[in-house]
Amino acid sequence: MKRTLFGGFALAIVAFAAVYIGDALNLGLPNPLLGVPVGGVLALAPGGQKLGRYIGFLVGVLFALIGTAINAQFMPASSSGVAVTAALTIVLVTGAAALSFGRMPLWSLLLGVGGFAGAYDYVYNDAPYNFLNTSTLALGTFMVLANLGYLTGFVVDWLFPEESDEAEPEEVMESETVGSEI
Repeated sequence: MKRTLFGGFALAIVAFAAVYIGDALNLGLPNPLLGVPVGGVLALAPGGQKLGRYIGFLVGVLFALIGTAINAQFMPASSSGVAVTAALTIVLVTGAAALSFGRMPLWSLLLGVGGFAGAYDYVYNDAPYNFLNTSTLALGTFMVLANLGYLTGFVVDWLFPEESDEAEPEEVMESETVGSEI
């Protein structure tokens, strides 16, 4: 309960502060309701090592950026072009997750794809011809907000570790002991 309340309030404070600090520094940070929660989920979700989750997220963002570039450069400006690019991007992240042999969970790659696509899609649809300029700006602002959320979630996880994470190694040790008797 403490972890949930502290984590939620900490992420809310970071989202609130990101808007005002961004304005004061003229960073032009968009609505933080996408980036900060995505980073929080990445840090607080159970399963997988934190480094593998983070790298998976970055790979997912990279594949989303590549998919959008392919869509802008080679696909027709229609629903069929978007559908092919979306399917290709998801197949690529699935392959990357499989090639990592569990080090990068599929959900972290999909979180990166969906997070960046959500942050950039509106801007892209407004001016697809201006992809190089708008994509770098959207990538930078999304990553700043996602990393703020990730760092906040990381601190919350450090202060209030989830009890189920501590129980997993004992279960593994117990199953290895039972199997070694045979």
